[in-house]
Amino acid sequence: MVSIKRMFASLSLAAVSALPGFAQAAQGWPERPVTVVIAYPAGGAADVVTRIVLNELAKSLKQPFIAESKPGANSNIAAEWVARAKPDGYTLLVTSPWFAINQYVETGRRWEPGSLTPVARFALTDNLLVVPASAPYDNLAGYVAAARSRANPPLQYGSPGAGSTQRMAAELFLSQAGINAESVQYKGAPPIIPDLVSGRVSMAVLASANVTALIQSGKLKGLATFGEKRGPNTPTIPTMAEQGYPKAVVTSWFGLHAPAGTPAEIIRRLSDSIREIVSRPEIQASLRTADAQAAFLNTQDFDKYIQREQELWKDVAENLKGKK
Repeated sequence: MVSIKRMFASLSLAAVSALPGFAQAAQGWPERPVTVVIAYPAGGAADVVTRIVLNELAKSLKQPFIAESKPGANSNIAAEWVARAKPDGYTLLVTSPWFAINQYVETGRRWEPGSLTPVARFALTDNLLVVPASAPYDNLAGYVAAARSRANPPLQYGSPGAGSTQRMAAELFLSQAGINAESVQYKGAPPIIPDLVSGRVSMAVLASANVTALIQSGKLKGLATFGEKRGPNTPTIPTMAEQGYPKAVVTSWFGLHAPAGTPAEIIRRLSDSIREIVSRPEIQASLRTADAQAAFLNTQDFDKYIQREQELWKDVAENLKGKK
């Protein structure tokens, strides 16, 4: 239920947006640099993929779009920062599945999904289930059989964070396969890699950008992708659906959100510009180089997509209660 406080805040923002001066400012936007907050450290997958789009937005809209990393607290620091920003189009947030997940796994948040409004989705990246090269199985069925034979104590898998997309994807798969594995928590994906390569953990679900090169070099085996189809850079790795798990579809998406109350004209201009940018063959090629795929959704479709994501992760979070 929407709180009275939030309802009045939304009404106040709507009233402000209707003022003539506010409308004129929206028509002239952007007249100065735009800050785009990323909830992950510089150099990571989200940062690399986002900068490809931001560089082109700066050219299209003739103002700098400046990426600013604000990592920490499972993306809640970045979300709160933007949710509290003035809704004038000069502060935006890069969102990914954590936006749909955090409300079910995080307490003490000082922002809500309703305090931010969707702009557009611009890209997707695959999540891969990977195992050590030394593992005695070469497919998902082999891993499931091994997990069932090691029920007590269970196999361990590497998790890049309690509320991360990859941890949630792993638990979604384990639930659908009817097997148990114990999560070992790491601070992000990079620390998992050495333990995974050496066999200290039995598997991990990680973004393709983190593991594609290791699979190609023979240091890891890729058993499945959580994508709707095989990844363009990993065409030999079958999907979860191909191996009997049609509901285990988890893509790491990237989109933009703005503070609630941002004028609709600004949202429309941003969405239209992003659509044109990601339709270009050269941008699609740049995204593929970063292990991502162009995947545009306009404001309305992006909103519907997030609602479906929230339904999925609410169920997964319920199954996670009682686990570490």
